[in-house]
Amino acid sequence: MTKEEKNLRKRCGSHNPYTVPEGYFEGFAARMMEQLPEKEFREAPKVTTWQRVKPWVYMAAMFCGLMLSVRVFVGKSPKTDAETTDVSEFADEYIDGIINETMMDDYTLYQYLTDANSKIYY
Repeated sequence: MTKEEKNLRKRCGSHNPYTVPEGYFEGFAARMMEQLPEKEFREAPKVTTWQRVKPWVYMAAMFCGLMLSVRVFVGKSPKTDAETTDVSEFADEYIDGIINETMMDDYTLYQYLTDANSKIYY
């Protein structure tokens, strides 16, 4: 103990000035329950399908909006002549080989042939 704490104990004493009446805690729980008001229990409201799906719809809309805003602000890079590809340049044998090897449908093949990032080696 420090000197200040000793002086405080000497001046104020170390006894507890607060007391509890005799038998106070014996019937405390019963007295407390009597004083509380009766609580009405209501049924939980039924959750509809829309209320369950709504957060997922909002999240999907948020991501779509984010993608749209990024696409608007960033934009696409302009294509150069070297990047554009005409599908008529490819021989039918080459296209048939790609279809047979990879099992592509016509739309996927068209995307593959016209994609600016795909490099086609003869």
